[in-house]
Amino acid sequence: MPVLTALPANAQPGLAPTGDRGPVERAVADGALAAAGPETLVRIDVPQPDGSLRLYASWTDGGGPLADHIDRVALARGLDAWSWVEILTHSARTTHRGRIEVRTHPLRQVLADVEGGHRGSEEYRAGFARLLADDALRAGRPPLPAPGLPAWPGVGPLLWHRWQAGRPTVERQWLGR
Repeated sequence: MPVLTALPANAQPGLAPTGDRGPVERAVADGALAAAGPETLVRIDVPQPDGSLRLYASWTDGGGPLADHIDRVALARGLDAWSWVEILTHSARTTHRGRIEVRTHPLRQVLADVEGGHRGSEEYRAGFARLLADDALRAGRPPLPAPGLPAWPGVGPLLWHRWQAGRPTVERQWLGR
């Protein structure tokens, strides 16, 4: 069988590698948003070649204002970061597109848990506080004041951007929806 050593003069390659992962990440994000229902938080974790993680977050129709309302209710009720972990784990619908993880959170379900005062397991909450205290000690930072847990980090655009702003090891993106 003959071996083609060069493209014929009239051939045009359809795809050429560019090293730019952006279009693939954007296509996954657009597909996830299109598949999610209204009033949904969509979180996408994209592993990077250097081992870091790029996080995308966006809200479908009506999701941003509802999520900001959820944050106000959660903070008024004194919910903390462990409650946030438990509630978002409870509501998450996780899919994978290759190595990219997509989590959708129907915000009406999150609101019901927040309004219900869901706090999660006290045993796990205490373990999470110990984990954070140990991490602070190893990093030379002061531990968090009692009970040792940060406040509710948020599900809405207002708190999401404020919380994410201080995370230097993770690249953050907002899909602008």
